[in-house]
Amino acid sequence: MHAIVLSRNPNFTEGTQTVLGRVIDQWTVATSWPEVTYALARENVDLVIVDRAALTQIRLSNLLGMTEPGRWPALLLLDAPSRETALGPLVEHLGPAEPRFHQVGELRIDTRRKRAGINGRWVTLPPIQYRLLVTLAERPGEVIDCQELLRRVWGYEGGETEARELLKVHIRQLRRRLGLDPATHPYIRSVRGFGYMLAAPGDE
Repeated sequence: MHAIVLSRNPNFTEGTQTVLGRVIDQWTVATSWPEVTYALARENVDLVIVDRAALTQIRLSNLLGMTEPGRWPALLLLDAPSRETALGPLVEHLGPAEPRFHQVGELRIDTRRKRAGINGRWVTLPPIQYRLLVTLAERPGEVIDCQELLRRVWGYEGGETEARELLKVHIRQLRRRLGLDPATHPYIRSVRGFGYMLAAPGDE
């Protein structure tokens, strides 16, 4: 999760980062509204935190513009005394930040850019294939059954046969896109009668 903190007060910025440290994995610190808009235009930002003391430098129209549907991230206005109380529920809701990378052997998954790579070659994956790979990477070396993968990746309950046939297609496409030949790069392994597992070659 990427957050921008707008404040000219280092204590406010450091305190906010301390409170949200375990749920935010990327920070941008801004001291003026133009810096915020510059970052928003170039980065995927989930949350903008504004020090209430910095409001004098922001026009109301700027704040209203942030509510344009589908364009702007969430906005929080805070002051230092109420920071912990205001951010506590957010920390509980978000839970720990997703790790920046998952790595299994030479295979890396960049969660910020939604891509995967091996031996320095990066590819952007379609959403279903990306979610499937991340789901396997979250539990490396563990067999995950087909119905659980169907539930976690596609979001619904289905029968064993449906799950197995759907996964067979997407696993084949995922291997092809990543250049993972099962004979030479057996990262994604089918465990007959059970499901699939992501493991580094030689990890038996």
